[in-house]
Amino acid sequence: MFYDVRFRTLLCLAAASVTACGASINAVYEGDVRFEHCMALDSLADVKPTLRRACWDEWLQFCTFGQTRDRVEYATVRARQLSHASDFDEGEWTPPSSRAPAVPEPTSALAPPPRLLTADVAATAAAEEARADPDANDGGAAPSASNTAEVAPPGAKCSASCQTDWKECQDDCKSAACEKGCSGKYTRCMRRCF
Repeated sequence: MFYDVRFRTLLCLAAASVTACGASINAVYEGDVRFEHCMALDSLADVKPTLRRACWDEWLQFCTFGQTRDRVEYATVRARQLSHASDFDEGEWTPPSSRAPAVPEPTSALAPPPRLLTADVAATAAAEEARADPDANDGGAAPSASNTAEVAPPGAKCSASCQTDWKECQDDCKSAACEKGCSGKYTRCMRRCF
C-alpha cells in the first residue's frame, strides 16, 4: 500500500513535468498560427480594417510568448497603422520600413567583406599614399615626425634591430645548434620590443 502511494505520486509528478513543457510549445505554435492568420487577413482586400486591427491587437495581447522581436515590432506597427483607419477605408498602407542592415549586402561570394570602420580606411589610405610617394609631402621635403609616427607601427625600430642582429648571427653560424641559439636571441630581443 505504501509503495502504491509513492508510485502514484511519482507518476503524477512525471506527467505534470511532461505537460509543463508541452504548454509552452503549444503557446509558441499558437502564436505562429495566429500571426499567419493576421497576415492572411492583411492580404485580403474584402476584410474590414477593424477586423484586421482586432486580429493584430489580440495577437499582441495574447500570443507574443516566444515570438521574435521583428514579429512583435511588425504587429505593433501594423496595429498602429490600422488604428487610424475607418471601416470603409484603410488609407495608404505601406509596409514598415526596415532598419538599416548591420552590414552591407555582399556583392559577390568571392569578394572580401567590405570595411566598416571609416577611420581605419582613412588612416590606411593615408599610410599607403605616404609609402607610395614619400616626395609628395611638403614639396619634396622629408616627412614630418607626426606623419612618420602614423606610418610606423609601435616597436618597428626595435624589431628591425632584432632582425638585423638575427641575420648577422645566422650568417656567422655553421651548425644547427648555433642557428637555434640565434633564434633564441631573436625571441628574447623581440620580447623586449613589445
